Amino acid sequence: MDIKINTNISSEFNEASITINAPELTDEIQNIIKYVSNVNENKDQIIANKNNEIYFINLNDIMCFFSKDKYNYLRTEKGIYKIKYKLYEIEDVYKDRDFIRISNSCIININQVECFDTSILGTILVKLKDNTQEAVSKRNVSRIMKILKERGNIK
Repeated sequence: MDIKINTNISSEFNEASITINAPELTDEIQNIIKYVSNVNENKDQIIANKNNEIYFINLNDIMCFFSKDKYNYLRTEKGIYKIKYKLYEIEDVYKDRDFIRISNSCIININQVECFDTSILGTILVKLKDNTQEAVSKRNVSRIMKILKERGNIK
């Protein structure tokens, strides 16, 4: 079955709504309803895949999101999973959830940081709880230092 998608974006609406018009309730339509319901309910999870298997990953378990070889991934203590989202989408959706962009190719979970190594002048190395490290890009160093100062971690 071909599915036609119509959108109507206007400031006259107070909230977003989805309407499905179909001649019958098929498995395909039920899957769409299930998916949309999960998007609305599972704000603490993200869908990712590994070895052609789909996983629901809890946000708290994510060390970081990163880009490599034109694909985007997330990393947990259990491994690396591919995601379909762009990093700017992740940054926008989870900006209030303790995820901080540290470079063009990496967003970290501040709750998974072991420490910030500032021993090299003008550089910050982020050491995560899974014993990996990510470098803060030079353009983001001052912003990260400001965030650390606001949180009371640095004078």
